[in-house]
Amino acid sequence: MMLTVLSSVFLSTILIGVPIAFGMGLAGAVWILAFEGLEPSILVRRMHTVLSSFPLLAIPLFVMIGFLAERCGMLPELVRWLQLLLGRLRGGMAYINVVGSMVFAGVSGSAVSDVASLGRVEIGMMRQAGYSVPYSAALTAASAILAPIIPPSVAMVLYGLAAGNISIGGLFLAGAIPGALMGLGLIAISWHKARGGEYGVLVDRPSPGELVRQTVRVVPLVLLPLIIIGGIVSGVFTVTESAAIGVVYTLLIGFLVTRQLRPQDIYDAVVYSAVISSVLGMLMGAGAIVSWILTRNRVTQELADFLVSLTSDPALFMLLVVIALLLLGMVMDAVAIIIALAPLLAPIARQYGIDDLQFGVVFVASAMVGLITPPVGIILAMTATVAEITLEAISRAVVGFVTWMVAVLVLIALLPQLTLWLPRMLGF
Repeated sequence: MMLTVLSSVFLSTILIGVPIAFGMGLAGAVWILAFEGLEPSILVRRMHTVLSSFPLLAIPLFVMIGFLAERCGMLPELVRWLQLLLGRLRGGMAYINVVGSMVFAGVSGSAVSDVASLGRVEIGMMRQAGYSVPYSAALTAASAILAPIIPPSVAMVLYGLAAGNISIGGLFLAGAIPGALMGLGLIAISWHKARGGEYGVLVDRPSPGELVRQTVRVVPLVLLPLIIIGGIVSGVFTVTESAAIGVVYTLLIGFLVTRQLRPQDIYDAVVYSAVISSVLGMLMGAGAIVSWILTRNRVTQELADFLVSLTSDPALFMLLVVIALLLLGMVMDAVAIIIALAPLLAPIARQYGIDDLQFGVVFVASAMVGLITPPVGIILAMTATVAEITLEAISRAVVGFVTWMVAVLVLIALLPQLTLWLPRMLGF
């Protein structure tokens, strides 16, 4: 009965256009107040418990880093540097698209920021080089998905908190190799696409001096993710402290090096990060209520017993989770998936003997790939809007990229070493 009430209220509110966070919270409130007869204050206490977590401060700070990096002019310098390095290669504009997103992933940690900041520029470059717009947009969407997988990652922070105090630094490191595999696969597909030689180049061969000068200009941006991740891995500072240091570092670069940052940009960054974080906060608060209800009524344990009765094989359980998350990612935002399902599935994965870090990366990566899975992936729709093409056109073009990413998901689900080797080597 409980699941029927929760799902009925939630789906009803979503169908009439109520935001997901409010629908989820209303479903939890209806059950607690109308069916269990508990005090209304329990709603506030459960939301306060999850939202008072100190590591949660890292989210608005990482959002600010990506915003300020764009405003201070570091992203155009990155694109120019990649053009000088890769622009003369056959298919170089496609390589720039992927590598640019991988580097920016170490700054923003957000697929939406990647598409919003680099999407139009990347699609424009590929179009000038002779690529079709649907293919260019599909590659842009696929490479944007790397941002929440390659560290640092806002999605990993959310998962670590939602699933129950899992090491966020460990999750960052565990996502590095899977993210690199996905990126290398996209480059390989782009190379195969360009073998015929029909795609032109947009940049003349640079002189050694020009390449050196541009490399110096882009060093501050390349150092930013190294400072963030290096500080976390070495234990010098926590994830939240690393995000704060990243903000200060970006401000210094913007005011003292590029000199393109203005005081107004700081205000805009604070407002932007506050808006994004408020949405995430509402989702986390509502998700905490629902998760508490499910735990209180032993739904997690009953689901675990049901799955164990179906299969005792951890590998098969992982594959079932991958399939379910890919399907959900087609119609739901990844943040909502993480907040709603991570507290439910993470304890079950532990009962199967699956490492927290491996399951976390598989969970987050599967939810993210679902965002570009046709026909209604959210990032797919966003990129189609940026490229001014139909969702049908980009859906056809993205199939090859999605196929490779799903293959990587299967690999990391079946081979724990791909996710655990790096964090274990560094002491996580």
